[in-house]
Amino acid sequence: MLTIRTLRQIATSRTIPSFRSVPSRSQGDRLRPVDAGRIGQQQSRAQAEEARRQWLQQQWQNRP
Repeated sequence: MLTIRTLRQIATSRTIPSFRSVPSRSQGDRLRPVDAGRIGQQQSRAQAEEARRQWLQQQWQNRP
């Protein structure tokens, strides 16, 4: 059984390098291109979902 002796053994936002809620000052602007890529990917995914939803709605309305 693992025993936690101090709070330093518990992972927090300061000890996890991939924690993304707020960028740290030491990382600077190097995370922004990655974030822009993720945002762009999500926007294109949302547009594709909306286009599919509209297509399905048209198919439903035009059924015999």
